Amino acid sequence: MISGRFTDDGLPFIECSVFLPRFGLRGDVTFLVDTGSDTTILHPDAAADLDCPFDLLDNPAEFISSGGILLYYMEPAVLSFNDSDGSTPEFEIQISIAKPDPVTDGLDSLLGRDLLNQVRME
Repeated sequence: MISGRFTDDGLPFIECSVFLPRFGLRGDVTFLVDTGSDTTILHPDAAADLDCPFDLLDNPAEFISSGGILLYYMEPAVLSFNDSDGSTPEFEIQISIAKPDPVTDGLDSLLGRDLLNQVRME
């Protein structure tokens, strides 16, 4: 079983390793579990922690959010989770990466339905 945690105000978070094969980058990221997000999103703070080369992101996609239309960049990624049985389940997805911007800076990265639809949550 892959475990996460809840904040004092009830927000569900989970940690995993993110691998961006095109750049050879890997690092741990804490995601807010968001069943309302169609895709998994790596926001600028977490992407910067991975040393993501923002200037090399080149597959733009527009997303409509409560803040208006936002530009993200689609990138192949592998997310790995530590299971309590010692295994490390991996999921290959197209992750959405936001470049630094006042609108997205400081936002939690989101674990979306593109991955959540592949698992069972309890």
